[in-house]
Amino acid sequence: MQNRTMLTLVAMLVSIVATNRSLAQSISEQKLREDVKYLASDMLEGRRAATPANLKAAEFLAERFRAVGLKNAPGLQNYFHRFGYTSGVELGDKTQLLVLNANGVRPLTIGTQFNPMGFSSVGEANGDLVFVGYGITNPEAKYDDYAGVNVNGKIVVAMRYGPDGNNPHSSFADHMSFMAKIRAARSNGAAAIIFINQPNEEAKLFPLMLERNSGNFGMPAMFALSSMLDGARDPQEQTLTQVQLQIDSLKRPNSFPISGWQVQLNVDLRINRDSIPNVIGVLPGTDPKLKDEVIVIGGHFDHLGWGGEGSLAHNHDSAIHHGADDNASGTAGVLALAEYFAKKGGNKRTLVFCGFNAEEEGLLGSAALVANFPYPVQNVVAMLNMDMIGRLDSNTLVMHGIGTSPEWEPLVKRLNQNRFSLKLVQDGFGPSDHSSFYAKDIPVLFFFTNLHKDYHRPSDTWEKVNYPGLKQIVEFVAQNISAVDGMAERPAFSKAQVTQTPRSGSGFRVYVGTIPDYAFEGKGLRLSGVSDGGPAAKAGLKAGDVIMKLGGKEIANVYDYTDALGQFKPKQEVEVEYLRDTAIIKGTIVMGTR
Repeated sequence: MQNRTMLTLVAMLVSIVATNRSLAQSISEQKLREDVKYLASDMLEGRRAATPANLKAAEFLAERFRAVGLKNAPGLQNYFHRFGYTSGVELGDKTQLLVLNANGVRPLTIGTQFNPMGFSSVGEANGDLVFVGYGITNPEAKYDDYAGVNVNGKIVVAMRYGPDGNNPHSSFADHMSFMAKIRAARSNGAAAIIFINQPNEEAKLFPLMLERNSGNFGMPAMFALSSMLDGARDPQEQTLTQVQLQIDSLKRPNSFPISGWQVQLNVDLRINRDSIPNVIGVLPGTDPKLKDEVIVIGGHFDHLGWGGEGSLAHNHDSAIHHGADDNASGTAGVLALAEYFAKKGGNKRTLVFCGFNAEEEGLLGSAALVANFPYPVQNVVAMLNMDMIGRLDSNTLVMHGIGTSPEWEPLVKRLNQNRFSLKLVQDGFGPSDHSSFYAKDIPVLFFFTNLHKDYHRPSDTWEKVNYPGLKQIVEFVAQNISAVDGMAERPAFSKAQVTQTPRSGSGFRVYVGTIPDYAFEGKGLRLSGVSDGGPAAKAGLKAGDVIMKLGGKEIANVYDYTDALGQFKPKQEVEVEYLRDTAIIKGTIVMGTR
């Protein structure tokens, strides 16, 4: 028995060595470099979803799939899996902003003096004007710009940022977002809100731009230059500039009705919807018993284009966000693996290679794919995801999803052979496309070399990628795919231990364990999943539920939800009201801690 075991181990080691040699010869570091360099080039302009450059990247992937002999998935043509996408927002003809006072009626000019906000409700509002300082209600700091003023049915004007400016470490930081200020205005009964730049700062107009997943905030919202209020005075006859300086220095509100001033406004916006592609190529299985089972290998190819939503650049000037590591590196890995397995042949199970789109907008492409998968989704036995695998440092490779199958940890440790310093994360939910598959009870593995200073900035460029490290990781992923493909039985699925490992800090003091469905465009926050054993799961919530209220606060969208979470403390019991199918259900969530 001992001799047989020894022979088996020797045979296994010989097989691994042979596979490593074959991989080293088959996966080209130079080709990985060329693919990253092209995808992260100025020509592809950051690959923002729904742009011509994004489509060009998609066509590049499709052509490569075609060149290596991958097949189209059932029902697809040209390797494109198309899905609906909200691509932009446009002005309608009726948008206007009129200021009425003793000097008459003054229409403001759209695009130079005011813009509607991209998250505004469509509609009209007319009424008296009330200045509410920064529009902040912060009970912990005992600061409330709405204290002592009646704004019910009126139009409020709020300055941008807070009494400490745009300081992310200020005690006002959690209350400075547009979303938090709209919630404060709405809860005080305002009919509409107009944001203005601070009078003693540069007069810079906020652009009209799409605010994805924002839904309907329940009131019209505009942004105007502070010159809109030239001539306005507080009860002490101070100018708005003097009022701001007083608020900033004393950290004390100074809100007041602007006597004799009224506003008439109309927000007319049109949301543009488009169809954009994931790119899917198939290598059919060859085993009569296993060919109907599917292994998904993926990475997203979109990035942030010229900046804007999602950018962490310190200046707000438009610049190409090249996305070499995020995620040209993972996309190059998908292409290399597609070519390797197509040449190798003999895969028992069907291999589906995916270039996901609109990941940066909230995993939209992968969510759309699992909702309309070209094979029975229950036939997917595993999903392996590569996102930001181009910055191998200190030989550390992060792997999420280890707890989603009991087979994973022994498997990856055996294949690794001390090649990498592995950081194993149990949770199957995380900040990339594998989450969409884990939400369907599919075992997942996510390969990731961690964040760096160039993340979501224009400086994430091709020459900074560690190409020898990238090649090593792609080879390792290939070994994992081969190992799963070679299993006699599909890997068992298990609910994973929740591990908090976000890409960037959320700023919340509480943990709930909800996974938002970012593709949902209705009212409320629909859940694509809940973390097993988390506070939401313990409260009875599950995938598909739509949260309508939290702690008595109406939840219209994901921003309402995140703003609400900022008000709660660990172990606090919070009432939740949610929609399940057509039934309204009420419950209590005991807030967890991170």
